[in-house]
Amino acid sequence: DHGLEPGWHEARIEAMGAQAVAAKVLIIPEGPRLGIISDIDDTAMVTHVPRVLVAAWNQLVKYSSAREPVPGMAELYSRIQAAHPGTPMMYLSTGAWNITPTLRRFLSRNGYPRGTFLLTDWGPTPDRWFRSGTNHKVESLRRLAEEFPQMKWILVGDDGQHDPEIYAEFAREFPQCVAGIAIRSLSEIEQFMAHGS
Repeated sequence: DHGLEPGWHEARIEAMGAQAVAAKVLIIPEGPRLGIISDIDDTAMVTHVPRVLVAAWNQLVKYSSAREPVPGMAELYSRIQAAHPGTPMMYLSTGAWNITPTLRRFLSRNGYPRGTFLLTDWGPTPDRWFRSGTNHKVESLRRLAEEFPQMKWILVGDDGQHDPEIYAEFAREFPQCVAGIAIRSLSEIEQFMAHGS
């Protein structure tokens, strides 16, 4: 019911008791389309996330200008979008919403296509101290499949955490929604930093 044309728009968001804010929103046209869902940590940005102290340093302290892009990923996404105009880009990560400005600056500076973020909330849940990154990704993918049933997604992740298993399960549950899966294999050094083995 928004009446907006497909593409990027600026929306004003208002909530009772809070200041109004402006936000960029992406309107995706109906009908069959191709889309890209990309992990961020160790897929778009070298972060060595599974090691808690390194992750905290990279996410909260280290300047975005000092972070390293994964070589070739920005070009890959840009080429897919050039071959399929109008391809939406979704960045799915277990990172918290409060790092969105840092992520946006990093991706923009390193030539990544503009996209929407599917991040998570920071802090405990009613039944656990830390939120489940796996559950966040699984639920986000299911939501996209339900909201965009005619969309076929290219799922891009890495083998440092659970992306291969999460994407494989999504492909089994929603085969009509998967155009392909690409998994970046971490180097031996990255695997050591991520897992200590």
